[in-house]
Amino acid sequence: MNSDKLRVAFNDPEHGWVGLTISRGETTTILIAEYVPSDSFLELTSALHNLLQWECEATARWQYNPTTYDMRFRRSGGYVSLEIFEYPDHRRIEGRGKRIFSARGTYASICTPFWRALRDLQGRFSPEELDARWHRPFPSREIELLTLAIRGRKDDIPSRA
Repeated sequence: MNSDKLRVAFNDPEHGWVGLTISRGETTTILIAEYVPSDSFLELTSALHNLLQWECEATARWQYNPTTYDMRFRRSGGYVSLEIFEYPDHRRIEGRGKRIFSARGTYASICTPFWRALRDLQGRFSPEELDARWHRPFPSREIELLTLAIRGRKDDIPSRA
């Protein structure tokens, strides 16, 4: 088992809250997030889909009132970088964010673990139960479209999920 492999896991959402654990090597970051104000699961799914198709930057925002987390992805060339910044509040004033996690690698090594974590979460509950637990619609359809796109890739994306 590779200890530098990126690992991502969501706890079971409950009452509009979810825990997210991201680890690589000896570094572990745990985020607790609530369902408002951002549609965080949709933003993450959209970011993963966009990064699969283009060289771009994408951000998924998570909030644990008042703390805000920006999960910033950037794909350039054959690599994807991920940085997670923590801000004391929603204003995200330049220079006030603290980088709490970073990683760089291929799409498969950085983005695929997030996709797998979304699929794992999706598989634990019915769509209706996820919606009720998260207090907003869970992006099940968007995750299915991302899954189809990932399975259709021929490069460094795994063909099986």
